[in-house]
Amino acid sequence: MAKTLIVGATGHLGQEMVKACKTQGNEVHALVRPATRGDATKMKTLQAVGATIHEGDLKDYGSLVKACKAVDNVISVIGSFQIGEEGPLVKAVKEAGVKRFIPSDYGLDPAAAGPGSCVLFDGKSAIHKSIKESAIPYTFVHTSGFFSYWVFSLGDLTKLGGGKLPPAEVNVYGEGNVKGSFVGLPDIAAVTVRALNDPKMQNKEVRMIANTLTQNELVDLWQKKSGTSVKKARVSAADMEKTIATTTAPDQGMMLVLTQLHRSMWIRGDGVKRAGSALDATDLYLDIKLQTVEQGLAQLP
Repeated sequence: MAKTLIVGATGHLGQEMVKACKTQGNEVHALVRPATRGDATKMKTLQAVGATIHEGDLKDYGSLVKACKAVDNVISVIGSFQIGEEGPLVKAVKEAGVKRFIPSDYGLDPAAAGPGSCVLFDGKSAIHKSIKESAIPYTFVHTSGFFSYWVFSLGDLTKLGGGKLPPAEVNVYGEGNVKGSFVGLPDIAAVTVRALNDPKMQNKEVRMIANTLTQNELVDLWQKKSGTSVKKARVSAADMEKTIATTTAPDQGMMLVLTQLHRSMWIRGDGVKRAGSALDATDLYLDIKLQTVEQGLAQLP
């Protein structure tokens, strides 16, 4: 039974990763900040699977090395805006001699988007480079859009964290007719852990492209399910380019990233591009049946 350390195990995707590891026969280990250990809600899933807890933090290199030395594999599930802090974890993985490392790559494929298209993607690419240069055995997992972000916001990430989802009003980017790709958190976890346990996926990349829909189609699906009307405001590609070019202040970082993400998904169609040498999860693991967008929306009140 492989011992697998999950970094970021108490987040939404992290908890699904914990459950997938347990289901697929891995011995679950988790890196948890001391302050989090006393949070019963966040610790519930870890306790349910009997996870071995390692206290530590991305800023405490010694704790990272100690935790990594106790396991065979490491899965990072840190948040997108923490990617810049993943460097010490890469070094710890190397020092500990971990057999396989999966960095926090979930989301759109940087290779599909291309360099310079989004600061988050460039951060991921830098981590890829560091891992390869360090000769760390790896698997990269590209998932395109999460249901919980892209589908539940009807494709408008500016609506996250501020009110009921799906929203009654959305920005529609471009004409709203470019296809995107979307997957649920349990499916991301199932594919990630399967790839981790698959010897053929060492030093390979896997991508998940499923549920290819336009933003207009997402809105239409929700309107039919809910029986409500969603108000649309158009944001042109030209307006987005202007925002990206003029958003330079440090306190405007979130606006810049969200605009770059919307451009990538809804203007350039990066979510459905098959770039580089990544292998399709739907071809690799036929027994994993991915949830549909309709099934995802059916879970909402």
